[in-house]
Amino acid sequence: MIKRCLPVIALALMACSDAPVISGVDDKVNAARERNDGPAIWVAKDFDSTLYLFGTVHLLPADLDWQKDDMRAAFKESGTIFFEVDSGTDAQVEATVLATSLGMRTDGLRLSGSLDSYQLKLLDAAAHNGELSLAALDGMKPWLASEFLTVAAASNAGLSSELSADEALKSRAKREQKNVIYLETIEDQIRVSADQPDFVQMTLLTETLEGFNSLGDELNSIVQSWAVGRTDFLTREMVLALKNKSPDFYNALLVDRNRKWSTTLTRWMEDSGTGFVAVGASHLLGEDSLIEMLREQGYQVSRYYAFQGENVINPINPTITRPEKEN
Repeated sequence: MIKRCLPVIALALMACSDAPVISGVDDKVNAARERNDGPAIWVAKDFDSTLYLFGTVHLLPADLDWQKDDMRAAFKESGTIFFEVDSGTDAQVEATVLATSLGMRTDGLRLSGSLDSYQLKLLDAAAHNGELSLAALDGMKPWLASEFLTVAAASNAGLSSELSADEALKSRAKREQKNVIYLETIEDQIRVSADQPDFVQMTLLTETLEGFNSLGDELNSIVQSWAVGRTDFLTREMVLALKNKSPDFYNALLVDRNRKWSTTLTRWMEDSGTGFVAVGASHLLGEDSLIEMLREQGYQVSRYYAFQGENVINPINPTITRPEKEN
C-alpha cells in the first residue's frame, strides 16, 4: 500500500517550491511517530467497561526505550492490572522447586541417551557457546534443557528477563497501588512445557540446538520490531512460525491459555471499570488470539493510539486550467 502511494507523494512534494514547508512536515511526521511507534496496544469496550491489552516481551536489553506515553496513560487510567503470573520472591522459589521436580531426570537416564550423534554434537557446541555445564544439561528433560539454552542465548545477546516489560509493569503497578490479578499459577505456566509429550519436547530442543548461534540475533529482531509495534512481523515470526513447526505446542502455549484467560477477562468485563492486560505479545496476535476471542464474545476491540498528532498532510485541490482551443 505504501509503495503504491509513493509516486503521488513524490509528485506533491516536487510541486512545493518552499523547502522549509517540507522540513516542517517531516518534523511533524517524526514527532507523530515518536508518540505512536511503541509496542502495540488494543482496547476492548462495552457500554461501561474499558480493557487495554498490551503485548509484552519477556526478554529485553537494558537500553531500550519502550515505555511510551500512550501506554503510561492507559496504565494510569486503569484500576485493575492483569498479568500472566506472579514473579515475586515466593513465586520464584516455587518455580525453582517445580522446574527441578518436573524438569530434572530422576529415572537414572540421561538426556544424551535420547540424542543421536548429530544432536549430541549440537548440544556440546551449544553448551560451550552458552557457557553452560554439559553435565547439568545432560540431567535435564528436553523441555528444561531447551529453556536453559534459550535463556543463555538471550543473555549472550544482552537480553534479560529481569528487565522485561512484565517486570517493569509489575513494579509500576505496585508503586501505583493497583489491584493486580494473575491469570494463571506458576505451575500452570511451567506445565505448558513440562507436560508436552517426549516427541514434542525433543522437536523443540532440536530446533533450539540447531538455531542456537543465531537465536540471540533473532530475539533481538523480535525485540526491536515489538518496540515499534510491527505486529505483522511478530505474527509471522512468533505465532505462525510456532503453529507451522509444532501445532501441539502452539495449542498448549497459546490457544488453550488464551481461551482460559478470555473467560476471566469476559467475566471482568461484565462488571464496570477500566483495566489493563499485560501478557506476552504472541497472545494478542493471529487468528487464535485473545483479541479475536474477545471479539467473538461481542466486544468491540481495536488497535489503540492515544496520540494521533495533528493532520500533517493537508489535501490540495488544484485549480485545473483548460487550454484554450485553437481557432
